Amino acid sequence: MIRAASAAALALAAGLSFGPVIAPAHAPLSLWNHGRAGADSARVASFLTALGRTDPVVCEMISDQIGNFWMSGAGGLGRLMDDPDAAQGAKDSLSGNVSDPRAISLLVATLSTNDPCVRRVAAKLLGRSTVTNDALRELLANPSSRVREAAAMATGENERHELVGPLEHLLGDSVAGPAAMAAWALGEIQDPSTETALIQAVHSSAPRVRLAGVWALGELQDASAAKEVVPLLRDPDAAMRATAAEALGAMKSARTGAALVGALTDRSANVREAAVRALSDLRERSAIPALEGLVVNDPEADIRRAAASALGDFSAARSLDPLTRALSDRDPDVQRDAAEAIGNLEDISKAPTALVRASSSPDLELRRRATRTLGKIGDPATLQALADRLTDEDKDVRLAAVEGLGEMKVQSAVPSLTRALGDRDPEVRRAAAEALGKSRE
Repeated sequence: MIRAASAAALALAAGLSFGPVIAPAHAPLSLWNHGRAGADSARVASFLTALGRTDPVVCEMISDQIGNFWMSGAGGLGRLMDDPDAAQGAKDSLSGNVSDPRAISLLVATLSTNDPCVRRVAAKLLGRSTVTNDALRELLANPSSRVREAAAMATGENERHELVGPLEHLLGDSVAGPAAMAAWALGEIQDPSTETALIQAVHSSAPRVRLAGVWALGELQDASAAKEVVPLLRDPDAAMRATAAEALGAMKSARTGAALVGALTDRSANVREAAVRALSDLRERSAIPALEGLVVNDPEADIRRAAASALGDFSAARSLDPLTRALSDRDPDVQRDAAEAIGNLEDISKAPTALVRASSSPDLELRRRATRTLGKIGDPATLQALADRLTDEDKDVRLAAVEGLGEMKVQSAVPSLTRALGDRDPEVRRAAAEALGKSRE
């Protein structure tokens, strides 16, 4: 039996892309986490104490939610050696579809529990079960708003297209919870016929319903609905503005560029980052000057990174200077993304000195990206820099250097490539042989 002390911890294991703020499942974590401080000693102690008191199965699920589970399929390498096999097996069974009729009945009964965490888990499991559409239809019309909300979650979890009608009806629910969850479910189902109903949800008097409706409209990816969302870029709530920007990027309407460029100066870091990504998705070239300013001046490293990547997507040669300045950014991730973005620019015939320096950086990932970019540019003046990387301790750096030297197709690269034929890695040796062929053409 799960102890009450574990309820808060169980909530972590039951995470959805829908909550008080509706973070789209594809949104990067940083977009919804700006400025959030890590737990202090008191919270860490409280959390670990709760974990120690809870059921082992629940503890396993929470551990997975935090991380260290990515290799669980490779002989359990993501687990500690003394993890209980029984708990692992019980936890893993919950990832499958529930088909036991008695289990389904238990899940249905649990939808009315007063514990929101347990109710949410029951809804998710019910959504992954073989529960019938008729049963869900009845639950969506249940007198209890808690049951209606949980039933909508289950319906969206399983993307039941047959229940679009009842979900549209639920959008007009007198309680915000069921209406918002119905909008979320319709976004998951992605049926174009629901656009009109979702537009009505966007104009709801309940902020939670409006937020869910905007997110769901974005999931439909219909440019014609963009005019309903653009005004929400000026909403008082930052979560609404960020969700609106995200939705507009998905809709890809050519008429929203100016409004999204304006959102790049929003006081909320979440909104600015969402606008950067949306403008990149739209390929809105009028945003280039503003993005060049962000990559150098924005106080948030995540936004400087996003702006660097976006400028690489636009491929404008004019962005070389701000991206070169970003190679000296105080944040290593910004440096790395800037090095990669430079390689995507058009008509770059001369590699900046800063990029050559970056190719010998102590930061391995920066060395890899800078070396690959030097090879893409093909500037003969960088030949020595690439040749120097042939002795790098990292195979990927050496491989990038070999490929870059080959792309230059110059006789002066032959001595270096010949030496690379003796590299300790067979992939580098093969690449050197191919590069030599290009140099002699």
